[in-house]
Amino acid sequence: MPENLSGYIAVAVVIIWFVGMLVWFFRRQYGPTTTVRATVVNKQVTESFSKHSGTGKSNQYYVTFLIGKKRRSFRVSEFSYGGYHKGETGTLKYKGDRIIDFQ
Repeated sequence: MPENLSGYIAVAVVIIWFVGMLVWFFRRQYGPTTTVRATVVNKQVTESFSKHSGTGKSNQYYVTFLIGKKRRSFRVSEFSYGGYHKGETGTLKYKGDRIIDFQ
């Protein structure tokens, strides 16, 4: 058994993580755009700790859509959050985990 087996395992874990991040990035940037009919079923604001915020807290905004029989949540900006209304139905365009358009 090699003396530095834990070192090899650590390097393998880092490589697998790095490849996973590359796959995620390229799917998000260059993956297909999906267009579906969807309904806004929920809006949520979560508060989290942020050392970059003056108060130490920051809000994250999420909108959940019903697409067919599945729910799909997306993180959105504070500015666009107000434009979504529960019960609103329209055409949702998204790529990966980013909303491109909802009309």
